[in-house]
Amino acid sequence: MMPFPGGIGNIDNIALSISLVAAVLYLLMLGRGTSWLISALKTLSTALLAIIAWRMGGPALLVAGLALSALGDLFLSRDGEKAFISGLVSFLAAHVAYIVLFASIGLSPAVLLSLPLVLAAAALIAVGLALLRVILRHVSGELRLPVIVYCTALVLMGLTALATERPPIIAGAVMFVASDAILAWERFVEPAVSARKPPMRLAVWVLYYAAQVTFLLAFIPSGD
Repeated sequence: MMPFPGGIGNIDNIALSISLVAAVLYLLMLGRGTSWLISALKTLSTALLAIIAWRMGGPALLVAGLALSALGDLFLSRDGEKAFISGLVSFLAAHVAYIVLFASIGLSPAVLLSLPLVLAAAALIAVGLALLRVILRHVSGELRLPVIVYCTALVLMGLTALATERPPIIAGAVMFVASDAILAWERFVEPAVSARKPPMRLAVWVLYYAAQVTFLLAFIPSGD
């Protein structure tokens, strides 16, 4: 069963299949250094999701969030602090797009009275603050402000996702937040030489890609 109408012959189903193959190939090449092939696989996997969202008439903010994420993937697949900062800015913009998108379908007064959602929001904020406190102990002065801004946007994305009360969107946001949290810990806190780094990087990619696909499927009609 294919996710979009038209079966295996549908170009969007084909594009999603290629995206999945690219994501798996990138996963298999983790830890092999930096190359343009690895960058292409990482970027293609998310860029195709943006193209599918655009072709199928998805919300413009969803397309923007996926496209900006693909740009961030390209930057983060390269070495150097400049590439890292560029990737951070790209993903910050992606989160802003998702925040506005989720806020446009959530934030009803009833949500504010829902105890489970209020507790989940409080837990998200608490975890975000605790993680930020640890990370700031390990980052240089020039990176502190970008990291604070990014973490704030990430938490806001999670909060607006909770406010939609839509399980797929909430699930995608939880995976995205978990992916970024693991990435931050692996990059800034985990020792440079650690046996935990490879599985952490694997978890980062699996959670991140699953989150983006979940966002796509949450806004695009399913198939037959």
